[in-house]
Amino acid sequence: MQKLPDTELEIMQVIWKENRVLSTSVIKEKLEMNGTWNVSALQTLLNRLIERGFLSSYKEGKNRYYEIAVKEEDYLAFENSMFLRKVNANSLTKLVASLYRSHTISDADLDDLAKFIEEKTGGA
Repeated sequence: MQKLPDTELEIMQVIWKENRVLSTSVIKEKLEMNGTWNVSALQTLLNRLIERGFLSSYKEGKNRYYEIAVKEEDYLAFENSMFLRKVNANSLTKLVASLYRSHTISDADLDDLAKFIEEKTGGA
């Protein structure tokens, strides 16, 4: 797996959110809620996503349809582990401390994290 450029990630986020087979026109329509998309540029990016293994596609009549080949949670796990390794020396504590000091997460977020850890470790 490889890191997706922002535009390809934006396309995948639309497809992951819909979680169903989508035609090019439906993808374009969903993307245009946040701006204008050129059909040929979109088609190029969709083809790249197929080449990278994130999507598969088939043609039915005049329409091309796209199916998810990489689940969102699999990509997020890949991205998050890469980020943790690259930026935070593989230290979750360092990441959380940095987010807390920058006021990106709150005390309530830390409480939620503590509850999550307790549930997953059985309180150990």
